[in-house]
This record gives sequence, structure tokens and C-alpha cells, in this order.
Amino acid sequence: MSQMYEIHLYVPKYNKLTPKMIDWLYENGTRTDLPEVYWPIRKIRVKALARAILRLDPTLRAFPSAQEGDVELHYPDETMGIVLYVHDRGVIVFFPYLAYGVYSRVVLGICYTYIRFLYELVGFWHYDPQLNRLGFADDYLHLERIAVLMDKIMPRLLGK
Repeated sequence: MSQMYEIHLYVPKYNKLTPKMIDWLYENGTRTDLPEVYWPIRKIRVKALARAILRLDPTLRAFPSAQEGDVELHYPDETMGIVLYVHDRGVIVFFPYLAYGVYSRVVLGICYTYIRFLYELVGFWHYDPQLNRLGFADDYLHLERIAVLMDKIMPRLLGK
């Protein structure tokens, strides 16, 4: 089984998302006892967002998640390994670590399409925990950094 790369998508409440807010999310993101006012990101209507993504790409396959209320959208070509995990605070885009040049850029291009759509639809920002980078969907250079990371670093980390 390959290791998965992930990009987290959030909608900031006040058009601002800082590294400190991301740290808070990682520490408290699974808590259900906090009032809404504490959250730096908007709550998401999971099924409505999943339906909007399915309108963009009706070939995605929807599956209920192990976490009740969440939805997984799987890319139809299983060899790509792309999954969009829609939860009540955002979306996580998963795809396998790749070190194959053109193939990795194809997968990143597909993921970028979803990220850009969500940015334009609702204003999602993205956070890349692997590179510890917060940004907007129009930051295409960030995807190039991911491709370079996969091409140069990942073969060594994965022992290939």
C-alpha cells in the first residue's frame, strides 16, 4: 500500500487563516464540545458540498465514510488513488506519493482542478501539512513544489 499525500481545504470565517489557527485545528479539530465561536473556519454542509463536487465531476464515486455524516468521493480510475474526503469542516484531498514525473503531474493536475473549483465555489484555502504551507487555489506554483518533492525526495523516503 502506498503512502498518501494530503491537502486540507478550509473556508476561513473572517477571510483570514494563519499558521496559529491551523495549529489550533490540529489540536482541537475532533472536539465536539467547543462553541462555534471558537472555530476559525466555517462549518460545511457535507452532503450539499459533495453534490456540488459531483456536479463538477459526475464520474466520482460516492461512499459513506467510517465517520458518520462524512462522505468519500473516489476518482473512477482506482490506479490514480485520488480521494476527496468531505467532512463538516472542510475537504481533504488524498492522493498517493508518486515519483514518476509526468504521471505525478497528471494526478496533481486532477487534484488542482478540484481544489480550484472549491476555491471558486466557496472560498476554500488549502493547507499542505507535508510542506507546512498555507495558500490559495490560485497558487499553482505550490503544486509544482509538490511535484518536485515527489520527484526528488520521495524515492529516497520510500526506499525506491
